[in-house]
Amino acid sequence: MASILAKAQTVAPPLDSVGSAGTAAPEQEPTPINAATDAASHLMVAVHINGKGPYHFIVDTGADRTILASEVAAELGLAHGEEVMLKGVVRAVLTETVSIRTMTFGTITKRQLMVPTLSRSLLDADGYLGLDFLDGHRVTFDFHNHQLLVSEPRARFSANWVRENEARIRASGSSGHLQALDCMVDGAPATAFIDSGAEVSAANEPLLTALARRNPFFGERDSIRLIDITGGEILGKVATVNKIRLTSALTFTDCPLVIADFLVFDAWGLRQRPALLIGMNLLRQFERVSIDYGLQEIRFDLAADRSPPTLITKAG
Repeated sequence: MASILAKAQTVAPPLDSVGSAGTAAPEQEPTPINAATDAASHLMVAVHINGKGPYHFIVDTGADRTILASEVAAELGLAHGEEVMLKGVVRAVLTETVSIRTMTFGTITKRQLMVPTLSRSLLDADGYLGLDFLDGHRVTFDFHNHQLLVSEPRARFSANWVRENEARIRASGSSGHLQALDCMVDGAPATAFIDSGAEVSAANEPLLTALARRNPFFGERDSIRLIDITGGEILGKVATVNKIRLTSALTFTDCPLVIADFLVFDAWGLRQRPALLIGMNLLRQFERVSIDYGLQEIRFDLAADRSPPTLITKAG
């Protein structure tokens, strides 16, 4: 029996925050995919399954596996496979997998897949598109035009090009788990990663401990109730940090974070180390955010109409 991580969703009102920096213009013509936005500000894109659709999937850069709504599986008459244990933030549930001949997103087609299923009422979508689809490509979240741009990774010889209002962050990792290692949260070293499936940015308990050690007056502001996609519930603590710095290229200021024992930190091998996931409340402060899984870099493009104070520093 396999074990697969499911993602968390907040059910409290979204947190306010301020972001900063920039992303890169494409070297070639990528494939634009019109993306709808749901109530939680996720980008949802059209996916075709066995040539049928489109179905609307949330793009989740924090999830290892793609998940399909059980109602879609029934509608398509998909054959059932083995059962898997699907882990949520609070609990694990046993769920069925289904066999898919082809799943297409833009120009990307995956074949002969076994995909876990959950109810559409839990997913709030027809499915989640995970790193098993996105890894190996360059994915740009174009918030200004409500599009996703999918293309081949950048050429290494052009990787040093950084435009005005753009910040470039080098990352490392495998299987799509790109981590920015040179991250500081109010002076405390941490590891950061982009999670487009998370409504709000979050930190783990080791980071909370490190912040409290540096500042005895650091404390939680209040609590927020979270529900994961398995239906499990947990209370997270809300704290505001003054500054999150990703190398010398980019600084976020006055950032609220949810702190809880999220299983996503386990999946990324970060349970014991201070870590931060950057969610949609910070990502949507930019015009574009580009994640290059081949070149292993992340670029942020500050929206043209943003006021200068949000851009604290940028790559030179």
